[in-house]
Amino acid sequence: MYIIFPLIFLMLSLPSFEQTTFDYQKDFKTILSKTKDSTSVLAYNKILSRFQANDTSLSKFETLALLIGYTSQPDYKPYEDLDNENGIFLLNDNGNYEDALNDANIYLSTHPLSLRVLKEKSYSLHQLKKGDSALYYMDLVHRIMLAMKFSGNGKTPDSPIFALGLTDGERFIENLGKTTGNKGTGKNNSGNYLELVDAISDEGDHQNMYFIIQHASNNLIGPEKPEHKTKKRKKKDKKPILQNTETPALRNNISPMDIEPYRIERSFLFREAQHKRNTCIYVRLLK
Repeated sequence: MYIIFPLIFLMLSLPSFEQTTFDYQKDFKTILSKTKDSTSVLAYNKILSRFQANDTSLSKFETLALLIGYTSQPDYKPYEDLDNENGIFLLNDNGNYEDALNDANIYLSTHPLSLRVLKEKSYSLHQLKKGDSALYYMDLVHRIMLAMKFSGNGKTPDSPIFALGLTDGERFIENLGKTTGNKGTGKNNSGNYLELVDAISDEGDHQNMYFIIQHASNNLIGPEKPEHKTKKRKKKDKKPILQNTETPALRNNISPMDIEPYRIERSFLFREAQHKRNTCIYVRLLK
């Protein structure tokens, strides 16, 4: 008993912050509050330091908490970020790898969790023959991907995947080696804004995937804007509202969620020709 008691005490004293599931409607505000508390194990700066150190003990839940914590940072401006991120993408696309790398360094100093720019920096480094550094940044991409997968299965409007940026859902799908088809926006039964993206496999199979972007919407228009205070509908009338989807019906119920192992590919989108080509950086086989 002399040995058992200390062990029991130690087990009881371990932090109980780890979660095995995530429900956006129930958990988002609670987790966000903890990330703002400097004494919490989920404090934003604490987890960010571990993330940037590529700490292998960092869990999927902790990485998700880090993404949630970033939504309250002053540099989180999802609409403005689109142009900045696209600019870095175009520099790489035009072969200006040094410029893309410099711009990525500046951007990541204030946007350390950008799924797109972390990948663009990895690509720049890869093209500049700096393989070890390229792998490091792709590891960070992988951590965010796993946290997104942890947040929801993305198969229905009420089990969406958490997306920090407005187009991170599209980046998620492309990172699985799939093509993005038609896209739409709308709300689920909880009234949260979603992005709906049609994920298309190499075989031409389609899968509707849902990504929650309510936090980004709050940042754009404010959570207390009057027009959002609509009269509650009766429960039987509550249906997800999705706009401008035009997405083909699901075929074979293909799930693109198996990302271990998965391929990381760089996608080049040519809007004028409505064409996509993929240049594979390297294949990531992860256990």
